[in-house]
Amino acid sequence: MKLDKNRELWVQRVKEFKDSNLSQAAWCRENKINIGALRYWIKKLDNSNTSDDKSTPIVEFASTSFASNNSSPSIDLVINDVRLILTNNYDETLLLKLIGSLKKL
Repeated sequence: MKLDKNRELWVQRVKEFKDSNLSQAAWCRENKINIGALRYWIKKLDNSNTSDDKSTPIVEFASTSFASNNSSPSIDLVINDVRLILTNNYDETLLLKLIGSLKKL
């Protein structure tokens, strides 16, 4: 029974971490949790979620379009229900921050 409670606790902690949009180090500092333990449970829980059916790969679909009118060329990227439009005057720093946040998901 103790193992089930420990697993439930870590399922909740990993969910809270992922919802926080913080880095692993920052979240662990705030919650006084060992970063090695967090990393262990993220890997353990991710592996247990995908081990049910290893024959079917996870596939994500994205569509892109390149529009070029005389005033502002752009790239339109759609992944599931998320749409990102980049024009030629995009903020590179903002885009890099967005990519960093997406990598944490």
